[in-house]
Amino acid sequence: MRADAQRNRQRLLRAAVEVILEGGAEPPLDAIARRAGVGIGTLYRHFPDRPQLLEAVADHVLDGAIDAAEAALASDDPVRAYVHAAVERGVGVLNLLHPVLDGDWGAHRTRIAPLLEQLLERGRRSGHLRGDVRAIDVVAAVIRFSRPLGVGLSPEDDRALAHRHLDLHLDGLAATDAPPLPAPAVLDRWTG
Repeated sequence: MRADAQRNRQRLLRAAVEVILEGGAEPPLDAIARRAGVGIGTLYRHFPDRPQLLEAVADHVLDGAIDAAEAALASDDPVRAYVHAAVERGVGVLNLLHPVLDGDWGAHRTRIAPLLEQLLERGRRSGHLRGDVRAIDVVAAVIRFSRPLGVGLSPEDDRALAHRHLDLHLDGLAATDAPPLPAPAVLDRWTG
C-alpha cells in the first residue's frame, strides 16, 4: 500500500474509533470520512462496507492495546501505564462493537493474555496492585472508562475525566492489608 493510502487508512480508523465512541456501533460513514479529512470515496476504497470497517476498527484497537501492553512493561507502574494508554487508543469501542461483530478476537486474546499477566505480576511485586486483581478486572475497567459519559462534555474534557477516574480506581486497587474480595461468578464466566 502506498504511504499516502496507508496514512488515509490510519486516519479513517482513528476517526471511526472516535465516532463510534461518541455515537455507537452504527456510525454514519460520512461522519467518519469528514472526521478523517477525506472524501467518502476514500473510505469506500479502504472499507467497501460497514462490516469490513467495523472489523478493521476492532483489529486496529486490539493491536493498539497489545502495543500499549508491550510498552507498559518498561514502566515503573506498568498497569497504570497500560490502562491510560489503552483508554487513549479507544479500547472501549470493543464494548460497542462486540454485539454487532461475529469475531471473538481469539488471536488477539492469545497475544495479550500473557502480557496482561506480566503487567499484573509486576504491579503486585511493586505494591501498585493488590494480589486479588485479575486481568479481567483491568480489562473491564479500561472498557468502562473508555466510554464517553454522554453528558455534553467535550471529547477533551471527557477524556481528562476518564484519566482522573482511572487514577482514582487504580489507587483503590493498590496493595493493602484488606482481605481479598470475593470474585463474582461473572468473572469466571466471562473469562472461561
